[in-house]
Amino acid sequence: MGLDGVSILVVEDAPDVLEVFTTLLRLEGADAVGAANGVDALAVAREYRFDVVVVDLGLPDIPGEVLIRAMIAAAGHPLTVVVITGEHEPAVSRAREAGASAIFTKPCEWGHVLRYLNGLNLVAA
Repeated sequence: MGLDGVSILVVEDAPDVLEVFTTLLRLEGADAVGAANGVDALAVAREYRFDVVVVDLGLPDIPGEVLIRAMIAAAGHPLTVVVITGEHEPAVSRAREAGASAIFTKPCEWGHVLRYLNGLNLVAA
């Protein structure tokens, strides 16, 4: 599988969406962990090294672009940030400026997200 051993943090405040995303990524071989908000995401990221963060911009506690900047700054290694969101401009532009490498707008085709992730040629650390 293309994502074997790749560590991915999914940050999504909708519990059902969080569960679906983490489950689908695990089925692709990723080591996927979920966080329901920005504070939890930062706490988990302090304990584990992630290759990719998949984040929603409309979180209840931390604006998406602020979380993206914080995650990238704290990583200490190259970190790929993929946004899957229902937000529109100007939030999408702020996410790009913060360091998001790709942005998918909900509802998005899951196959497009997987093709993007597989195209990164990530190697598990």
